[in-house]
Amino acid sequence: MKRLHLAAALLAALVALPAAQAQVWEYKSYKKRGGGAQYDKEVFTMGTISVEEKDGKAFFRMTAGGVDACLRGDIPAIVTKSDETTIVEPQIALSGCEKFRYVIRNDGSGGRRESWRNEAWKDTGWDHGLTPKK
Repeated sequence: MKRLHLAAALLAALVALPAAQAQVWEYKSYKKRGGGAQYDKEVFTMGTISVEEKDGKAFFRMTAGGVDACLRGDIPAIVTKSDETTIVEPQIALSGCEKFRYVIRNDGSGGRRESWRNEAWKDTGWDHGLTPKK
């Protein structure tokens, strides 16, 4: 009888687990001033980026005001975790979209956005926040 109760408790705990795990970070999305071609460090929208793991696959989502077509919806992503960082690399299927990734410090102190240029990852030098959403 004791084993039956234990089995029922374990089954209830498993059913209560969420089907998907999500991590969410605060995100500063920089905008172009006055329709120009250059982004402005003084003009940004606060939003979030998130990674949700479903059925063994990771999906990236950005919610930060209006985003361009490259960043709309759930985007498959490669997520690499170490003790120090979580690296999120969206796998954008649309042609003409920039290849980039986020390197986020696991201690909650932020991170950086890197772009793929000249066959190497380069820090963009812009503060995007990348702190855990509270």
